[in-house]
Amino acid sequence: MVIRNWIAQVESILPSWLPARRPFCLLALENENPIALVVVMPCNRRATCWSVHFPELLSHPKELTMSFIKQNLLKNSMHLVKNKAQSWLIRCPASDNNQLAIARELGFQPLKLYNCWKPPSNILYNKSSIKPRIKHIDLEWQELNTENVGLLFRLEQASESSHLRQILDRNLADLVDPIQTHNRVLISKTSENNCAIAGLICRHWTENKLTIELIRDLAWDERISRGLESTLKELSEETDINIDIETPKDDVELTNLLNQIGWEFNYETILLGKSLWRRKENRRLIDGARKIESMLEGLNPQRPPLPSPTLDPK
Repeated sequence: MVIRNWIAQVESILPSWLPARRPFCLLALENENPIALVVVMPCNRRATCWSVHFPELLSHPKELTMSFIKQNLLKNSMHLVKNKAQSWLIRCPASDNNQLAIARELGFQPLKLYNCWKPPSNILYNKSSIKPRIKHIDLEWQELNTENVGLLFRLEQASESSHLRQILDRNLADLVDPIQTHNRVLISKTSENNCAIAGLICRHWTENKLTIELIRDLAWDERISRGLESTLKELSEETDINIDIETPKDDVELTNLLNQIGWEFNYETILLGKSLWRRKENRRLIDGARKIESMLEGLNPQRPPLPSPTLDPK
């Protein structure tokens, strides 16, 4: 983490030459003793959106409360990248009222609810337990490359709200970043043009945990289940750390699918965001506005009206 922090500092000094990829790490000290740390990492190469991992406790403080320390760590982490950041994201368990209170006090607003899944407890992830990936003529889970990245990018854009897409501010280059080595896309080859029906996108990670979101097309396709179990096992073997899968809470089909392949529901997590983006006003519409009197002037007759005939008897 220290080496990555040094690299992140170099990236911040040379933003035009080195895109932001590495995380920052801030440490809280009490009498020279570390008590908590927070990790901040960019969500895109332009470094306009940053993901803040909620501070982790290293030891119990003696003089200050833990809530005060966490709040100050979050404030300083956002202040560290304030010159280029336009928005921040933070995840925390939906049942942790303390973390939610700290995030809301700092201006974060809830954006999306997820179900977090952990691997089956009765399966050991090693090379001997991984089944070979099932291959189908018309369907295949593929690692991300320059040819299929556009398909996965469209899936990601369709799965997010317009507000969340504006906060993330991502493009194709963010998905094929060398750090994002765990992204996958499920390709259907039934037509002349390949079509993506599902995907796996790495959302955030720490030294001992990796979280990947399972996304799908707007229309449910039963073929998503093909090879998903073996693909998730391969990802777990590649990382050698704990892996969690996130799915939208309101997606009943994905919930049933993960239950069928043996993944265990762990907890609900909530995504909160804070943005500095401002809506641009269309000044030309305001400058071109006309008063109602001037609009009605064109309806006035160009000559005085003729007298109306009377129906009274002469």
